[in-house]
Amino acid sequence: MASMETRIGVAQAVGLPLMRAEKLLDEAFVLLAQASAAAVEGRRSARLPLHAGHDAIDQVVAAQQTLMVARKAVHTAHYGFRDIADGMAVPARAYGDHGDTPRENVIPVVPGNAGAHLAIVQDVA
Repeated sequence: MASMETRIGVAQAVGLPLMRAEKLLDEAFVLLAQASAAAVEGRRSARLPLHAGHDAIDQVVAAQQTLMVARKAVHTAHYGFRDIADGMAVPARAYGDHGDTPRENVIPVVPGNAGAHLAIVQDVA
């Protein structure tokens, strides 16, 4: 196996952009929520009919749903890459993962069940 320095470098090369993507997806989701809320409040303060802006708000909601699908996929990838880092004996903190993705009670991501734990959440909703 490669040196610990090499393994940490590989984990950083994958982990840092991945965690940045997670933060950007969250930020985009929040911004879209703010835009939706502002549109509704703006319609009310402008005393426009209830249907004013409805189609545009519907598109924002559709964009949020798409972001949520992407967010879940990135999160699942995060688990998969963390499993690889664990297998290389690279501590999560060595590449900037500070445990914001809890590991307990999680189905491991392996071929055939990638995202299985997410499917369970979707069925509840």
